[in-house]
Amino acid sequence: MARTLVILFSWLLCAAQLQARLVEDQNGHAVEVPDQVQRVVSITIPLASMIMAVDEGPQRLAGMHKASRTDIETGLLGRIFPAARDIPYNMAGEGFVPNVEALAAQNPDVIFQWGDRGDDIVRPIRQLGLPVLTLNYGDSAYVTDWLRMVGGALGREQRARELSRWFDQRMAEIEQQAAAQAGKPRALYLFRTRSGFQVAGANTSMGNDLVKAGATNVAAGLPGFAPVDIEQLLVWNPQLIFLNNFEPGLTPDELFNDPRLQGISAIQQQRVYAFPYGGFRWDPPSQETPLALDWLFSLIHPQQAQPGLRQRIREAYQLLYRYDAQQQDLDDLLKIRANAGSAHYQQLFGRDGL
Repeated sequence: MARTLVILFSWLLCAAQLQARLVEDQNGHAVEVPDQVQRVVSITIPLASMIMAVDEGPQRLAGMHKASRTDIETGLLGRIFPAARDIPYNMAGEGFVPNVEALAAQNPDVIFQWGDRGDDIVRPIRQLGLPVLTLNYGDSAYVTDWLRMVGGALGREQRARELSRWFDQRMAEIEQQAAAQAGKPRALYLFRTRSGFQVAGANTSMGNDLVKAGATNVAAGLPGFAPVDIEQLLVWNPQLIFLNNFEPGLTPDELFNDPRLQGISAIQQQRVYAFPYGGFRWDPPSQETPLALDWLFSLIHPQQAQPGLRQRIREAYQLLYRYDAQQQDLDDLLKIRANAGSAHYQQLFGRDGL
């Protein structure tokens, strides 16, 4: 009798371990994932660092997009999680087309993929018989849903809720502060500069975040990421220009020294800024977006900037990554050297700043 009970208990335990859970993705699909997820792949770029944040380490991230490797090598992610340098990054090609051979070799329990770029990049994953959770891009408000999905897939729901509460609270606080400002300076985000100018227009997270932080996006009349010429930049005459993290080494000096741009207010007033690069790039949406919005508001409304952004970053990194950011980390993250010639920067964000 006792032997029978032991066998029965062992069978029930195994059955429980094999039991699947349902996780709803951002496109309304109820996806079965194993109850004990051990290996996760993120083809979407932001979710690699988010998985590490939710899971408090890279131990279950079995593969990622090649662009996520840049966050480890160029940003702070490699300092925060040195073991992340060993994660394979060949899970997809151009256009996020999945590398089915690489995916099959990693044998993941669940895969994250974009769900708003057509079924052609999702179908091959499903044909492998692998669970795939899809998410959408376009607004930083989506991050709360991304955290929910990651927490659900990893069985870290409580941790995901903790991060979501911080995210939503800080975003609401900064947006409320920005909405209370009387002036809305003309601002522009440059998605590309070196091979022709490309700007963030309507329905882009970068353009939307300018508005959330209390500016007017001068490119809001254009759809998506749109090419523009010098003449259009001169007509818009932005008072602030923000530079992307997608052109390596891009600094405000490149624009300050461009003779074609000297008639623009942002150039004349030296209000051009390279976006910071932390555990993830601060210009696209991620778990670090409340810090990016804080940074944006400080530069858009420097007279109303809340002192102590460096300390808020340190506190956020303790929450997000359990990482004690040092002063050099903060200098590198905020690109203190690259932004040295930009107005207000050292005063706001330097070691002896506000």
